[in-house]
Amino acid sequence: MAVLECVKPGAKLDQIILAVDLTVAGAVDRVLAKIQDLGYDPEIRHVNYPSGVHVLEILKDEQHKQAVDDDCLLEDWLQVRSEMNADAVHLWRGK
Repeated sequence: MAVLECVKPGAKLDQIILAVDLTVAGAVDRVLAKIQDLGYDPEIRHVNYPSGVHVLEILKDEQHKQAVDDDCLLEDWLQVRSEMNADAVHLWRGK
């Protein structure tokens, strides 16, 4: 699955981010409750896209010094996507 191939705002070299974009997620109260039900303690970040500022809940932000498997955090990404608007769930890798 070629999900991790592009660099997105905020993803630096060797960084992997799992995030939910609250700007497009839908019912924010429900999304936040589901994120907590899944066991995440997210951090809020604002990302300035060309289309405007988006509010992201960062579920995981990992920095790796060594090469990691392309499937890193893929299971987490799939689980979160199955619980809410899949278009709002992002898995980014800085390359």
